[in-house]
Amino acid sequence: MTSPPLLRREIGVFDATLMGLGSIVGTGVFVSIGIAASISGPSVIIAVAIGAVVAICNGLNSAQLAANHPVSGGTYEYGYVRLVGH
Repeated sequence: MTSPPLLRREIGVFDATLMGLGSIVGTGVFVSIGIAASISGPSVIIAVAIGAVVAICNGLNSAQLAANHPVSGGTYEYGYVRLVGH
């Protein structure tokens, strides 16, 4: 009796990253737009534009926090310093 052939690992970090990005983009484009269209109807373009503005503000805010607190977990560090006071 012979053992079944072993599968070789073919997916590296780059490939796994692209698979993750593909699933995120696929979900965002196909599922979320469909849900938004069913809720907002013909105003879906305006809803997507508002969402884009909010996402840009969030990204710029996180980038500024990371620049001001150049440690691992800059956003958490900011909240900890401001809320706990250490």
